[in-house]
Amino acid sequence: MSPFDRGLLFLYTLLMTVFSALLLVVVSGWWQQPLYLLWQSPNSRDLQISLLVFMGVLFLSGLRLLWVSVTRQQSGKAVVHDYMLGQVKISLQAIENLVKKVVYQVHGVKDVKPRVIQSTGGIGLHIKAVVAPDISIPEVSREIQHRVQEYLAETTGITVTTIKIYVENISSTRPRVE
Repeated sequence: MSPFDRGLLFLYTLLMTVFSALLLVVVSGWWQQPLYLLWQSPNSRDLQISLLVFMGVLFLSGLRLLWVSVTRQQSGKAVVHDYMLGQVKISLQAIENLVKKVVYQVHGVKDVKPRVIQSTGGIGLHIKAVVAPDISIPEVSREIQHRVQEYLAETTGITVTTIKIYVENISSTRPRVE
């Protein structure tokens, strides 16, 4: 669920809770006289329009939240190929694991955290890496980009549009001498 939909859900539930509490108070008879006077006041037309707008917004918000809850989200999948018999899909987690496999084979890489970004022309990758202190970062970055792009194209057929490397840290651990 997107942040917009989460915010809408929060606001909707808050407003519906307040509205239902007010309705409960009116139906129970605790607030009938002030409500009757308010409804019959000279400004009742403005109140009716405001109430109509408020209820319309609640109705549209409810429809939006119903639509979001009923439709299936396709996030987490990357369509590889369409065949006559159907689609072949690979999860984003599987792609991230393939990226890890390739990047750990690059000399000087100590840790890696890939993230797949879906786009219309293919996929993009954001790779956070921890590297050894004695290597050339530009050379290792180019090697990672080249190897990952080739490997994913060969094994999955997925077109990688962008590969962004972020060197998160330089490893400070020294190998043990035995």
